Amino acid sequence: MKKTLKILLVIIIIGLIGAAAYGGYIYYTLNKGVNSSFSGLKNDKSELRGDEEEVDIDSSFNVLILGIDENKKRAEKEKIDTDDFRTDTMILATFDREGDIIRMINIPRDTLSYMSGEQAFDKINHAHALGGIDGAVDSVENLLNVPVDFYIRVNFDSVVDIVNTLGGVEFDVPFDMEEPNQDDSGKIKVKKGHRKLTGEEALAVVRSRRVDSDFGRGERQMEMVQAIMNRAKSTGAITKVDDLVDVVSQNVTHNFKMKDLTTLAKYFASNEVNFDTTMILGEDFIGDNGAYYYKPDEEHLFVLSRTLREILGLEPPDVNGFSNIRLAYWLNPTVLIGKDIIDEYKLTGDDIPQFTEEGYKSQYGDGFDIPEKTLNNFEENEGDTDVQSEDGQDYTQPTEEQNLNEQENYNQNYNQNEQENYNQNSNQDEDWNNSLNPGSNPRDEYFSPE
Repeated sequence: MKKTLKILLVIIIIGLIGAAAYGGYIYYTLNKGVNSSFSGLKNDKSELRGDEEEVDIDSSFNVLILGIDENKKRAEKEKIDTDDFRTDTMILATFDREGDIIRMINIPRDTLSYMSGEQAFDKINHAHALGGIDGAVDSVENLLNVPVDFYIRVNFDSVVDIVNTLGGVEFDVPFDMEEPNQDDSGKIKVKKGHRKLTGEEALAVVRSRRVDSDFGRGERQMEMVQAIMNRAKSTGAITKVDDLVDVVSQNVTHNFKMKDLTTLAKYFASNEVNFDTTMILGEDFIGDNGAYYYKPDEEHLFVLSRTLREILGLEPPDVNGFSNIRLAYWLNPTVLIGKDIIDEYKLTGDDIPQFTEEGYKSQYGDGFDIPEKTLNNFEENEGDTDVQSEDGQDYTQPTEEQNLNEQENYNQNYNQNEQENYNQNSNQDEDWNNSLNPGSNPRDEYFSPE
């Protein structure tokens, strides 16, 4: 079941209320709710922040919004912990404090991304199931080479509760929809047109992809985030404080401190904030294991990172900071990559792509305002997971033996002539050659599934 990262709004809502009711019972209640749903990351600060001290909430920062389909009944039956569920939705939101803009990047759930804990590439929505929140954060940082400062994780039930608590939300429904209701006991039908949605109707809108695709669904999810945030600012949300706190404490996990939310509240209360959204572009990819993946476009990743880093006040991106670009030759899903390659291999010389050069004019613009001509070159991604399938049921983590067997088969399929030519012309020592197993162009060549 697809959930929208409206969770962000909940946190923002709480901040807004906190600012309006500074001191007194309401603030005490909010503080209690925020603290009860707080869960820190393994690292207090992202390594990509360099030598900076704590992230200053008064400056620009990133928030990773995660939507998981945590079904309480199945969790109890199968003894599945919250951290064991896959993410249905991932949005990286950059709060541009100087420009008063929230820039949101929708990350398709089938996106191939490197997972440090697994030492392999896999679908990014598996990162949370394999490594919890820290695993999801790690995978997004590997993908976009930008720090994740904060996260918000929301489960399925909160979508309905948040919208209902706010008295509904205004939304332009693009087409007629029919989706399972909250407890899968029936169907919810939503008619096309501008209408005020209930909680279950809002859920149906953001999870549906029967008519369009993951592209369309991703756009609707980000539009719903905006719609709920606008509703939260315009409604008398302060009268709903107890209900909102209850929703947050039961359905949301985050690493915001109350003082950070209070600062954000004052900012949102006194500034008109705009939104700029995009989705990571890429292409369909069938792994050697026969599974469907979404391979993100390298140039788009680089351009997005450059834009976000400038907003965050960080140095321009280094191409070797992108796992999908640096390790492109070993982008074979779920196959273990040698530690020597991960630790030592770097792109140099002619292997560095042209789009990283200073002054290069990218076809993707700044990564957000992409020319229509460029967008037309990308087909919509349908994805591989049926919306009716239970979360996580179509994935089994490979054993170490399976990984080794896949790696052995992979190595045996190298073109022997190319390997010999490479060895003859290389100045690297024999051990280095054997560990890398590169083709004639390590950056551009991908192992094509037979």
